[in-house]
Amino acid sequence: MSPDEEPGSARISPGRALATAGLVLTGAALASRVLGWLRLLVIGSQFGASRELDAYFAAFRIPDAIFQLVIAGALSAALIPVFAGYRARGQERDAWELASSVINLVLIALVVLSVTLAVLAPWLVPTIVAPGFDAETTELTVRLTQLMLLSPIFIGMGAVVSGLLNSYQRFVLPAIAPLVYNLAIIAAALLLAPSMGVTGLALGVVIGSALHLVIQLPQLRSVGRAYRPVIGLRHPGVRQVTRLMGPRLLGLAAGQVNFVVSTVLASGLAVGSLTAFTYAFQLSQLPVGVLGVSVAVALFPTLSTDAALGRVSEIRRQVMGSLRLLIFVGVPLSAALVVLAGPVAAVFFQYGLFSADDSARTASALAFFSIGLVGHIVVHVLTRAFYAMQDTRVPVLWAIVAVALNVSLMLLLVGPMGVEGLALAVSISAVAEVLGLLWALRGRLETLDEGALLAGLWRAALAGAAAAAVMLGGTMLLGDLFPGLQADGLGRLLGLLGLLAAGAAAYVAVAALTGSPELGQLRGYLGGRRRRT
Repeated sequence: MSPDEEPGSARISPGRALATAGLVLTGAALASRVLGWLRLLVIGSQFGASRELDAYFAAFRIPDAIFQLVIAGALSAALIPVFAGYRARGQERDAWELASSVINLVLIALVVLSVTLAVLAPWLVPTIVAPGFDAETTELTVRLTQLMLLSPIFIGMGAVVSGLLNSYQRFVLPAIAPLVYNLAIIAAALLLAPSMGVTGLALGVVIGSALHLVIQLPQLRSVGRAYRPVIGLRHPGVRQVTRLMGPRLLGLAAGQVNFVVSTVLASGLAVGSLTAFTYAFQLSQLPVGVLGVSVAVALFPTLSTDAALGRVSEIRRQVMGSLRLLIFVGVPLSAALVVLAGPVAAVFFQYGLFSADDSARTASALAFFSIGLVGHIVVHVLTRAFYAMQDTRVPVLWAIVAVALNVSLMLLLVGPMGVEGLALAVSISAVAEVLGLLWALRGRLETLDEGALLAGLWRAALAGAAAAAVMLGGTMLLGDLFPGLQADGLGRLLGLLGLLAAGAAAYVAVAALTGSPELGQLRGYLGGRRRRT
């Protein structure tokens, strides 16, 4: 299917969905994550793990909470499945009346929330967001928060536009938009931050958010000529979206508790702890965005159409095929990040004012984040399978369970383990959420072919253990290349690439010896062949 074909005009198999993600979404996601890393590198090299940078990351919490609650609730769980259902039944006019109403309602909600929270920021920051900061850092965090509260309005509307374009199998501009967002922040870090400090970075966030929306508007006009400035509260689709949003908003509100608690606890640790936590988390999310999110985004419009037409077997086939391949690719990445956390953090961040101590603290947190990497990758496909079937209750239930577990573990582990305890709590809760979703999905789809899934997991774990052993042995042999993470940048990079290559070779060799079918499937995708699982 080309990007211009209608959602119901052809089928997207798991292999074809991954090919689509490989050609557009995965490539753009990789570029976006690389730019995200470059953004952190530039910022870190200028500010180090400092009080100012702690304030900058803390200031993200409230704007990000608005985006997650309003947009993730309206778009991921509600708008796109209902919108795709109308289009699958040939009701294009009704679909765009629905889309117009939701766009307008979301815009109003974003403006009202942003203005209200900007007024309340002087109270929210010292009491909820970062009570551990001193007075000067708190004042800076408040100013940055108020400025960056403009960003959810722009990037939120951009996310709605991205979802609508994806439902038409238009992936290019929605994939490019995050690149523009990151480039704007990098430009601000280089051009504005030297004279304006972290305020320049916050201004770059606002500019990047606006560009994220603007770049997509021309294509929206080409597919959405039926947009109207209306609020159809009586439209049955609007009522359906509202009904679906309720549980999802509850789950997202619970999810925001994770970020609030981690920020509060990290703000009470040593200076730079929040920066180390944030850098480690962002680095661990690179493969999540490239793999899990890309595949889930590619599958979601088709899963929504399948659900609208009652094709349960197609949903099961596509979800399980995607899960098996994501597990196969995710396990060695998890092993690599756990074993090579030190060299990875040094290569990615140890430049300028971001010292070896900052890098070591980030690496320690990264290793614990990486334990739950596979869970973070596959959860996106699992949740979208439920959303496609217009079921928001089950994902919300397990999200709340995961949040409760995560917060409990954070409070338990932060004392003896510090930032590393916060990261370990996130990993454990992510795995628990995935297990719960798999159990619930089995009930909805009658079977998940558990035997094949467990066999694939066992083969991947065996190959991953071999890769970890090889990489660990390599770090010992090349220990003089990373003496206290003080080697020159080129030496660190070459050593890391060599260790990754050795680990990858070991993984592939063991996978081949155990007869892993996912290896052949992956070769087919990389070779451009569209195969069915």
